[in-house]
Amino acid sequence: MITDIKAHVDQIPASVLSEGDQAYPAQSKLGQLFMADWKLRLLLAGKLWKVTVGTISGSADITEITGGGAGTTIDLDLPEIAIGVGAGYYLIPVSIIVGCRVDMDANAEQGAILAAIDRTLAVPVPTASTVETPLNLLDGGGSFPGVAYSAINTTPIVDPTNEELLDYVTIIGSDNGTAGNLVSNQLRMCYEPAVPSLVAGPCGLYVYWGGTAAVTGIAAVIVGAVPTSWFPVS
Repeated sequence: MITDIKAHVDQIPASVLSEGDQAYPAQSKLGQLFMADWKLRLLLAGKLWKVTVGTISGSADITEITGGGAGTTIDLDLPEIAIGVGAGYYLIPVSIIVGCRVDMDANAEQGAILAAIDRTLAVPVPTASTVETPLNLLDGGGSFPGVAYSAINTTPIVDPTNEELLDYVTIIGSDNGTAGNLVSNQLRMCYEPAVPSLVAGPCGLYVYWGGTAAVTGIAAVIVGAVPTSWFPVS
């Protein structure tokens, strides 16, 4: 008769198991059976980072990033956010939240937000941009093993190939048949995949916004970065 059942304390895994390995049930440091989805596991392992663009300061309005080539149309070599890792890591897009303000004072003006991944090339080093320091969502966790930039909107980088579309949202202004009675919808992206891509470096994640007139916005992007040994393909 079994009178005592024990489980290993395994709340913060440093790695994943190999194929065919066996393991005991896990429990948290509070003695609870520990069950966590992939996001929480990455968080507790210190493998999630956030990049935010745009600022909110005291006694001032929100400072937004002006998107697009020359502040208008989306241009692939002028992204508002670029995040990448090199060989030896997987980049995992976890969440992309963007809110934009669109100048729509004429019929048929449009605005758009695009998020995509270049699966084959590293993020080029821009000659004009803001260097971002991704924030580890586990406070005190390690530094991001890659690069991050924002506001690359004056000097083009090498065109990313953007082989994988993550999300695209767009709106268009309509005067609803009456001049001056302009109607438009909210321009906002909320990309949080149930099943994310695990993209092997070198690779880059790019986020853009723009339109027929100036489009400004703020954004928060969360990515995971783990060694490729965590998820072998063979």
